[in-house]
Amino acid sequence: MIFSDFEYFVFFIFVFFTAWYLFPAVFREKTKEIRILHIFLLVCSYFFYMNWDYRFGGLILLSTAIDYFVGLKLDKEERERYRLFYLYFSLITNLVFILGFFKYYNFLANSFNAITGEVFGANWVPILSIILPAGISFFTFQSLSYTIDVYRREIAPERDFVRFALFVSFFPQLVAGPIVTARTFMPQLYAPKEFHEIEFRVAIRYFALGYFKKAVLSDWMAPTIETIFQDPAGHDGYALIIGAILGGTQVYLDFSGYSDMAIGSAKLLGYKLPTNFNLPFIATTVSGFWRRWHMTLNSWLRDYVYIPMGGSRVTPIRRKFNLWFTMFVSGVWHGAQWTYVFWGSLNGVWYVIEEFWNDMFPKKKDTWESKAIFLKILSPILFIFQNFLQTSLFFLGAIFFRSLSWENAWIHLKGIFVLQSGILRPYMWKDCIWTVLIVGAGHILGYWIFEKGKWKEIPANLEFAAYPFLFLVLNLATPENSAPFIYFQF
Repeated sequence: MIFSDFEYFVFFIFVFFTAWYLFPAVFREKTKEIRILHIFLLVCSYFFYMNWDYRFGGLILLSTAIDYFVGLKLDKEERERYRLFYLYFSLITNLVFILGFFKYYNFLANSFNAITGEVFGANWVPILSIILPAGISFFTFQSLSYTIDVYRREIAPERDFVRFALFVSFFPQLVAGPIVTARTFMPQLYAPKEFHEIEFRVAIRYFALGYFKKAVLSDWMAPTIETIFQDPAGHDGYALIIGAILGGTQVYLDFSGYSDMAIGSAKLLGYKLPTNFNLPFIATTVSGFWRRWHMTLNSWLRDYVYIPMGGSRVTPIRRKFNLWFTMFVSGVWHGAQWTYVFWGSLNGVWYVIEEFWNDMFPKKKDTWESKAIFLKILSPILFIFQNFLQTSLFFLGAIFFRSLSWENAWIHLKGIFVLQSGILRPYMWKDCIWTVLIVGAGHILGYWIFEKGKWKEIPANLEFAAYPFLFLVLNLATPENSAPFIYFQF
């Protein structure tokens, strides 16, 4: 069951009407009714997750139970060595025995066997048939943030197991984010919900925009992308460039589309999820891009990896290493393949190069009027150049992110730089041009609305009257074959 499926609409309508009409808002200030509502949402969340495989429910329950009891122990214990023991117990259990085993065991086993096989000619480590649970990286990081914050005494432990379990498994953001932290989400479970406070128009806008990104644009370009990335050696150099552009854009449309639908679904139930994407393709720097892309993961890595390593409170060289290592962790988090590891490391290298550039050429405010006029003329040209450079670096990395194997990635990259001859279909150009135009127009419109605030509110009656027409258009534009969400594998 995915957000763009008809089954999800049926499921969500059931949850929505049951939550708001079986548990009226007037009673929600009472603890008993709130608890019943939480139990209902928890059951629905587990049903949603176990719809893929019923065994997934036991795994997320195990992770939830471990961090719940660790949080209680951390609160009671005053001796630092024992508190460290409980923290390490949570980290090792979640990162090694849960996330490490299900996501990385076969990757590490294959890598080890590839090295030892050259010497000993045998596979020393067995390869297991492991089903990768959907969204395991998301709920693991989410649960770990709670344990770490309790250890730091930044938040109090949650003593109600149902509330804590709902925080970990809340279905709108369960399988592909946005990643939420206990400090931002747990207080919402204590606040009474009022039906009249629902931002219906905002929620529907989020969901409709997310559906358009994922079910229309992303799924529409999926066949072209699969054709190019499955056989990079057989395609023309220009086709490979098109593949890199479409592949990177599809990741954005797919993931931001899911995040938008998750935010819209949560809003309709009275909960607020954090923004996960903010017009990343208008960025002109590496750092600016990652402040707009997968914002909740980057915030998590900043708070729980970068800052604990010293952040920017260390020497300049150590700070650059901290930045690179944080991006390296991001690559490892994304997938159990060497292509993801290299992708994260490569983005870390771009980050470090930018830092060295800023050290050599620090920005200075120019107060000369003549130069200010010159900068006004130069500014658009400089923006286009910097934006083109940053976007090119992103699409270059997208080759490794979207390639099926390490070998395919290097064949794809080599084919671009030597402009190899091969297959180049007219529809590839058409898909690329239309994608760039639509996504570019969306970013320009989004910039004027969200960055500049140039937006006049549409009359409510007119907007609601347009919904049936909008839903009809989206339905007609949706391809027959839907592609799975890319980030479900993470």
